[in-house]
Amino acid sequence: MMKQLFLASMAVALLVAACGETEQKEATATKSVKTEVADAKPMALMMRAIYEQSNAMRGKVEAGEALDSSFYRFMEFHQLEPTDSTVLVEVFYEHNEDFKTAFEDLLKAANKESYNAMLTQCVSCHQDFCPGPIKRINKLRFQES
Repeated sequence: MMKQLFLASMAVALLVAACGETEQKEATATKSVKTEVADAKPMALMMRAIYEQSNAMRGKVEAGEALDSSFYRFMEFHQLEPTDSTVLVEVFYEHNEDFKTAFEDLLKAANKESYNAMLTQCVSCHQDFCPGPIKRINKLRFQES
């Protein structure tokens, strides 16, 4: 009887310890994400917003709906503070102009080709600067038929 009570107590203690450790890991992971976002510079935050808007535009294009230029506006992200100020060189601004043109073409045409062309401009810039999100951007693409 004592042995069973001891084993049951140990099992409960291990369970409580394991749960506490999981909660601590989750809290640490959440804190890390919040810190990362809190430390993000304005340009990085704008890039995240552009990604979200691109995802929303994808749904509209897929449904054959027009894109409302009052809702989807060109975002002057090139004027914001970047995470790394060394990106602010002539080629960065050239990429910005190419993106702006592709974005305006998308608003006019609202089709899969113009949407993918806009994403191509995003990837093109990210190949030169901050390559991390390229895979994520490419996941937004329409598959060519």
